[in-house]
Amino acid sequence: MILGNGLYPHDSLAGSMKSVVIIGFGGHARSWLRRIKEHPDFELTGIVDTNTELLENVHKLGTGLDDDQGYISIEDACRYGEKPDLAIVATPIYTHHSLVRETMALGINVICEKNMASTLPQGRQMVQAAIDNPHLCTAVGTQNRFRYGFWCAQQLLSNPDSPIGKLGLVKWYDSGYRGETRWGWRRWLQEIYAEDQCVHWFDSIRCITGMDIVQVKADTFMPRYSTWHGSSTIMANLALAKPEDYHHRHEWVWAHLFGDWQLGGPPASSFNFYGEKGQFKIEGWGVALKLYPDPSNRTKIEEDAYLPIDAGGVRGTKYEGQMVILEQMSKGIDSGGKVQPDTNFLEAFKSFAVARCAIKSSHLGREMWVPDTWKDMPELVSR
Repeated sequence: MILGNGLYPHDSLAGSMKSVVIIGFGGHARSWLRRIKEHPDFELTGIVDTNTELLENVHKLGTGLDDDQGYISIEDACRYGEKPDLAIVATPIYTHHSLVRETMALGINVICEKNMASTLPQGRQMVQAAIDNPHLCTAVGTQNRFRYGFWCAQQLLSNPDSPIGKLGLVKWYDSGYRGETRWGWRRWLQEIYAEDQCVHWFDSIRCITGMDIVQVKADTFMPRYSTWHGSSTIMANLALAKPEDYHHRHEWVWAHLFGDWQLGGPPASSFNFYGEKGQFKIEGWGVALKLYPDPSNRTKIEEDAYLPIDAGGVRGTKYEGQMVILEQMSKGIDSGGKVQPDTNFLEAFKSFAVARCAIKSSHLGREMWVPDTWKDMPELVSR
């Protein structure tokens, strides 16, 4: 099985038409619905939800479906409709693991929204389901790695002649806003930011650098003025390394991550990378470079940029974000699982594990060694 190593050229022939069912028709599902309508290889054939009132009005929700194409389970969707080629699980995190396993047991390819699961054992069972069903394609909805700016950063760093030279440090800052009170299904999360948003950042950092996050020391908390019932903030120190350098500390890249949903003030993000010959900041669609022309005085800089025109299409496609996942899923289904999407379960587990280790680190007050979460899974050790 080839795992996330294929490029998909713009001018390749369109894939075969594939049917897709969305499980859970909330906010994430509406985003996927827009992408399905935009992608020429997919056609929505059903909605699965436990809200029977919603299902009775499925024709009014912009789905293009008839009222008899709403189902209360994926089993019913197969029994009373047609078995779909793909199911997108867009339900609350604590339901992912069971719904994914039930869907794959029916022989259906699956995209699971992030976070992958609620616990490490659940995530490991999802990985095992993927290993046991190599003919099926899997993916997790960590689409941020396919944003243009992040793709430019990845391409710049993967070049052996990267203008910033050897990477040494990453400073990752994100201050968002999610209201003054908890909302929706997130109100049940103990570690709101770490469980929901942070996995995007861990996955993106891993993808951009081409390294695994091997050690994490984190604190998750809510500010003393907060009235939330769970942590809205995380501060984490991360160590990144390639597999051959897991225990070679001098070869580690260090990252500091701050993420928050209650800081106040205008939302802001800053993603900065520092190397021996220069530094860069991800900005919008590209990367803003500050290079050191004089090695003896690195306070002097020359400014440059690295843009999508330099990096090329995201993973060789004409798309970004969720559309890249759909494109890779389409090609993967056509291959019978021989080519897997980049965010397949085996790859996604390593980002998911960082989130779980960060939470445990905060609870125990010590650093966590992330590779311990997959050391007994040879398929992950060899990746």
